[in-house]
Amino acid sequence: MLPPLFDIDRMNTDVHWLVNDIGPRVHRSAEERAARDGVVSRLTEAGWTVIQAGDSPVACRGKGGKLFMAHVDTVAQSPGAVDNAGAVAILLELARTTSSQDLCLAFPVGEENGLYGSRILAESWNTLGLAPLALVVSLDLVGDGTPTGIDLDAPWGGSELNWLEDHTEIDVPYLHRAFGRALPQWRSDHAYFVSRGHLGFNLITRSESGIFAHYHQPTDTTVRTDSLVAVAAALEGMATAPTPPRSQGDPAVPMGGWVFPGWATWLTISTGFLSGLAGLPDWKSSIGDLARAMVAGVLAAVPMYALTHMGFPSEIAERTAHTQMGISPSGWWVTAPFAIGSAWLVWLAAWRKLPGHGHPALPAAIFAALGLLLDPLVALPFALAAVLVRIHRLFGLIPVILLMRPEPLRELSFHGLLEPVFWPVIFILAWPAFGRGTRR
Repeated sequence: MLPPLFDIDRMNTDVHWLVNDIGPRVHRSAEERAARDGVVSRLTEAGWTVIQAGDSPVACRGKGGKLFMAHVDTVAQSPGAVDNAGAVAILLELARTTSSQDLCLAFPVGEENGLYGSRILAESWNTLGLAPLALVVSLDLVGDGTPTGIDLDAPWGGSELNWLEDHTEIDVPYLHRAFGRALPQWRSDHAYFVSRGHLGFNLITRSESGIFAHYHQPTDTTVRTDSLVAVAAALEGMATAPTPPRSQGDPAVPMGGWVFPGWATWLTISTGFLSGLAGLPDWKSSIGDLARAMVAGVLAAVPMYALTHMGFPSEIAERTAHTQMGISPSGWWVTAPFAIGSAWLVWLAAWRKLPGHGHPALPAAIFAALGLLLDPLVALPFALAAVLVRIHRLFGLIPVILLMRPEPLRELSFHGLLEPVFWPVIFILAWPAFGRGTRR
C-alpha cells in the first residue's frame, strides 16, 4: 500500500526533471553531478540527513536495517526514463512520505560503469557508522511493467519468500528464480552487498514480453505511472514490514501467491529418481530413444530456422538486442510465434512416426541428475516429468514447454544467452517423451 501522502504528480515531476531537464547522465559528467546534487537537495528538504559514500548520496532513518538503491546515471545518449529515472523518483517520493522509521535510501553513481558507486558504498558501509543490513533492494529498469524480483539467489528460502509474498505483490517467475539460484548474475547495485552475505535482490518491472525493448537506447524517454506506483507500493510494504527472516536457503518456489516449499522440491526430486530407476534395465533402448529425439529436433529446426531468418522487418527489441548483444536482426522477434508453432507441429509428427522402446522415466531422471549439479530448482521440472511420464510419456515435455515458448526464447535471445539459430537445441530435452508405450 502507498503511504497516505504519496504524491504521484510530484513523483512524475521528478521523472521529468531527470529525463527532460537534465537528459543523459553519463558517469562523471556534469549531468550526473546535477542529478546527484538534485537528489541531495530533495532528500534534505524531506528532512533526511545525507552523507556521501564516495560520490553517492545515502540517507538513513532509525537503525537503517533495510537499504533501497536507485542509480542516477545513464549510458551515453539515453535519457534513461526506465533506466533509471523512474526508480530515483520513487525513492525520492518515499523519502517524503514513507511511514518507515528504519530505512536507508541510496543513489549510487556509475552503475553503468561497473557498479562503481555501489561498490564503494558496500565497502565503506561499516566505516560510515551505519547499521547492519537485513535487506538490500536495488531498483533498476523500473517503469514498464509489473514489479518483478530477479537475482533471488540461494539464501532466499521458503521463509524469506513467504515474507516477500506476505508484504508485497512482487512477481518472481520460476525461470528467473531457478536461474538466480543456479547462476546468479548480480548485475545491479545489490551485487557487492549480496556478495558480502546480505539478503538482497534486484527489483525491476517486467513487461508481457519479458524485456524492456528500449534498454540503453535514445528512445528510453517515458515511464508508465501505474508501473511506478506498483513498485512504490511494494517498497513501502517491505519498508514497513518486520525484518525478513533468515533461513537455510531451501529451494522453495513462489507460485501464484503461495510458496511451494523446499521440502516438497526435494520430495519431488527424490521421487523422480526412484521413478527413473525402473528404466535402468532398458538403458540401451533409451539410448536409441535419444537418437530418435535428436532426429525429431533436427526436423523441427528446419521450419524454425527458415522462419526466423527470412528477413522479416525487425522490431525495436530486436534492434536493441543487435546493438547491445550483437544478435542478428533477422526478424526473429516478429516470427517467433510462427517459428515455434511450426516447429512443434513438425516435432509432434516426428514423435508419432518414431516409436520409442526405452522407459520414459530414465532419461527424465538423467536430466534431473544433471540439473541437480546446478541447483535443485533446475532439476525440479525434470524430476516432475520423471514421475508423471508413468501416466503418459508426453509429460516428459514439461521442461521443454517451460522454454519452447515465445516469451522465454525472446528473453534469452535479447540478453545474448541463446541466439535464435540455437533455439531448436531445446528439443533435445524432449528425450523422455520417446519412451515406449501406446501412441495417442
